[in-house]
Amino acid sequence: MTLKIIPTIVLGCLVLVGITATTNFGFAEETEEQYKYYRVDAKVISLDANQSLASYRPHGGGSGSPGSTLGYSTPVGKITIVPTVESDRFYADVTIRAKNASDAEVGEKQRLELTSLRPTYLALGTDESGRDYQLNLTPSVVAVQLEPLSFQKAAEDLYRLKFHSSRIVLNDKQYIGQMLASNAEVFSIEVCDIASIEFSLHHLKDAEPWGRLQNGQITLIHPDDTSIVIGNVTNGESDQLIDGGPFVVWVRWGKPQQTAEEYRAVMSSYRDQVSSDPTIATAGTLAILDRELAREPGPWVISSGARAVRKREIVADE
Repeated sequence: MTLKIIPTIVLGCLVLVGITATTNFGFAEETEEQYKYYRVDAKVISLDANQSLASYRPHGGGSGSPGSTLGYSTPVGKITIVPTVESDRFYADVTIRAKNASDAEVGEKQRLELTSLRPTYLALGTDESGRDYQLNLTPSVVAVQLEPLSFQKAAEDLYRLKFHSSRIVLNDKQYIGQMLASNAEVFSIEVCDIASIEFSLHHLKDAEPWGRLQNGQITLIHPDDTSIVIGNVTNGESDQLIDGGPFVVWVRWGKPQQTAEEYRAVMSSYRDQVSSDPTIATAGTLAILDRELAREPGPWVISSGARAVRKREIVADE
């Protein structure tokens, strides 16, 4: 059997099950606060001759660090993977034995270099039905925190929100735009004809508790029953969808800076300016402006923004 090593790009996330305990971590770097070690995620899969999506089959997977051993059995043979570190280089020693071979048999060995942390796969062979088997290896570095983190610091991270092309709906029925922003604590949207709004999970001065965050959705409701709903919202650097709630969102709700007619007039004037300047009058720019001008009568979201919170604007009892 000939082994073939081919670099590849991983297009999806795989959930793998550990096979054996790690006994030696293979340190890459160590400080007083944390240490790092190498890890490799392994996955055995097969595809038919056409490599169609429907033919995909998983055949086991796991993850291990230097000092551990991963083992799998497939129709084309038994596979053993031993992650190891030598001279500060990260390797996976792969051994393939015949399907009916005993563990005492040597088998065919191959060393794969993983130091670059680039995903790699190893062609394992073809079974009697024509299915091709392969071993996918994805190396990574794991950082372990030695010193305990401040709970307050972890909690503060959750005040940061991310909006993932979030749809904005007015009064539960009218789609008025999208919002894309991340890693900030205070956000704003300008809705022509409706309001100029700023909001945050922080208790801001001069703000009212007119909003709620629950299950990844922010709902802002003015006392006059005007409502704005923003979906697909996550918390923190790790994009958490917070359970429980609802949680208070503090809102500064002001008068709109423009009416729909004023906004359309500004866009029309700008389109005339762009079309008269050949250096900026690209087809794409004109198409965007024409699309804006062709929209149905407002209200629309005409701008949105994000910024860090200033300590002086947070109510002291928070």
